[in-house]
Formats: sequence, structure tokens, C-alpha cells
Amino acid sequence: MILNNKIVHFFIFAALVTVTSAQLRCYYGISTQNANETVDYSSANKMITSISCPGSFCMRNYQKHRNSQSNSYGCANNACTSSGCTEDTNGRGSCCCRGDFCNSGYFKTTVSSMILTIASMYFSMYMHF
Repeated sequence: MILNNKIVHFFIFAALVTVTSAQLRCYYGISTQNANETVDYSSANKMITSISCPGSFCMRNYQKHRNSQSNSYGCANNACTSSGCTEDTNGRGSCCCRGDFCNSGYFKTTVSSMILTIASMYFSMYMHF
């Protein structure tokens, strides 16, 4: 019975690894970057987080101001066909990129890495193959 329980736990762990690694992860949220490179989250009352996105592109939209820049991060939602940035004459721009967390967010801990860490700790403590 113990061997069967270990096999079930192994397959659950393998499924978690597969699901979390197969999804595109992008930064999501709003920030303000001042001229001295500090980031202020309080103006948007939000923190930069991570989300799972459909497709294969992440996006960052920005608006340049006199001494700062507003940034919004998220999924491209079919708005991108290639990587790169565009900017208009008013300082509004958008950048598309391909790959996990490529849209230059500031939040470094992701949900998928937390899940994998917790699962790894669980299996290292309770599974002895």
C-alpha cells in the first residue's frame, strides 16, 4: 500500500511540474518609474504580480512624462505578432516579448516557483524512493 501511495504522489508532482512549466508567465500590474529609477507602486495602489497568459507573448505599455514613466504589464492577448517596441511622438509605447517574465516587471517571486518549491519540499520530506 505504501508503494502505491508513493506512485500516486509522484504522478501528482509530475503533473504539477508539467502544468506550471507549460504556461506562459508574464508580469502584471502598474508602476511608476521616476527619473532616478525608483519604482512607486502606491500611485496605482497595486503591486506587480505574475499571471498565466494565453499565447506566447507578454506586453508592457508605457507613457513617458516629464520626470517619470508609467508602466503597465500584462498578457499581449493576441496584440503581438513579434518581439519589439514601438513608441509614438507623445511618449506612449508598447513592447512585446516572447518568453516567461520577459516584460520587465519588478516582482521576482512567481506563483509557479512557489508551487514547485512547496511540492519539492513535501516530496523530499515524505517520499523516500
